[in-house]
Amino acid sequence: MTDNHQYETPPSGTLEWDQPLNRNFERIDTDVEIRDTDANRTNYVPKVDAKFLATDTGNVYLGDGSSWSQLGTIGAGGGSSGDGSSVASLVLAGYVVALGRNNSAPQSVDPADTSTPVQDALDIVAAAGGGEVRLPAGVVEETGPIRPYEETQIVGLGVELSKIAITDPDADGILFDRDSGVSRVKLDGFALNGPAGGQPTGVAIHHTNRDTQDLYVGRLVLWGWNNSVYRVDEGVGPFQCRHDQLTIYECDAGDQDGLFEFRSWYGPANWFGTIAAYPSATVSGQNTTVFFSRGGTQTVDYLTMGGSAGVAIEQTWDSVVEFGNVHWEPTTNPTNPSAIVRLLGHGTAAIDSVKHVTGVADYVYELGYDSYNARGPGRKILGPYIELGAEADITNTVVNLAYPVDPAQPSLYQGSPDDVTVTHSEGSTGGLRALGTAGTGF
Repeated sequence: MTDNHQYETPPSGTLEWDQPLNRNFERIDTDVEIRDTDANRTNYVPKVDAKFLATDTGNVYLGDGSSWSQLGTIGAGGGSSGDGSSVASLVLAGYVVALGRNNSAPQSVDPADTSTPVQDALDIVAAAGGGEVRLPAGVVEETGPIRPYEETQIVGLGVELSKIAITDPDADGILFDRDSGVSRVKLDGFALNGPAGGQPTGVAIHHTNRDTQDLYVGRLVLWGWNNSVYRVDEGVGPFQCRHDQLTIYECDAGDQDGLFEFRSWYGPANWFGTIAAYPSATVSGQNTTVFFSRGGTQTVDYLTMGGSAGVAIEQTWDSVVEFGNVHWEPTTNPTNPSAIVRLLGHGTAAIDSVKHVTGVADYVYELGYDSYNARGPGRKILGPYIELGAEADITNTVVNLAYPVDPAQPSLYQGSPDDVTVTHSEGSTGGLRALGTAGTGF
């Protein structure tokens, strides 16, 4: 495997050597820039993140899957750095470009001249009243952590093209810790690579010290973190934060609460579109819980996982969570989790459905007692369970009622009462109702 692009090498002795090579060729088609005249541009397929440089006009294009979108023009149109260079040409030449709101021209930072090129560019745009940092294609090394200011953006050319590699094994990747808090930050179109290796690392995206407001995350890939990849510390409340698509590869959070950790008791209106998590257990030797929430409000439209993903969702204390489809497909779990979804305590939870393709768990859902606030479960809505593969196995039943539900705060399961096992001995309350029989109480 290559250091910068993770191109694959066929394993020794494999009979399917062509498959990783074909995947490499597919990626090279977007990693390597196409150069031809502008008139010949339509002769090339505009794959997502493919690059095209028109040799006669200097126009620079990126493919979006259906057409070529012009990024800029080398030598004209994109703004000047003071020496006639355009933003596009600076980016394609490997510079980190700072576009300050009150600066008359873009300024460039050469990653070869500093160990903190992204932070240097953020400092430039912050001094200019805010603005945008544009990442080049390739890997930009940064000691870390990167500490955004309010009204700043870090934007790459795409997650397969622009990559930030954090080199300090103890450093976080992107750290929200400024004393005044941070508002209106954008992160989009790049991979944030951790130090990897066999030791613990920092956290990829870390909220600490003060609140974060109106964070927008477009499409990011997080790779090589042996820790949580998204953590909210206790006493810190990010709110009104939107995350479109986060993909996680080769990250090991087995000895942490989860890949995503909301440890604080507050933080409203945080939304995630798609979270795709493929953790590993190479460092901790343990399953990784994917999403842990103790407080605040989080909505996740689609949560899909493989690798060493153990518990998909663990909710405790005052957390309010809503998940659309949960797709559980682990392939390398050291142990079988007690449940795919664990909902503890009285915080409201709604799970639309759970799809199960591979892996073994004792139950799909567990409703249990939360020792953190000494409360039993309540106000949970459990959607249907869908078993999709022969390698999927639930050793008991769909729902484990491990503690009685308060009938004043009933929970609902959209299935049959035969799917429910009561493992507590506290007596019947009727607080959990199976809607498969129009409200049979347990």
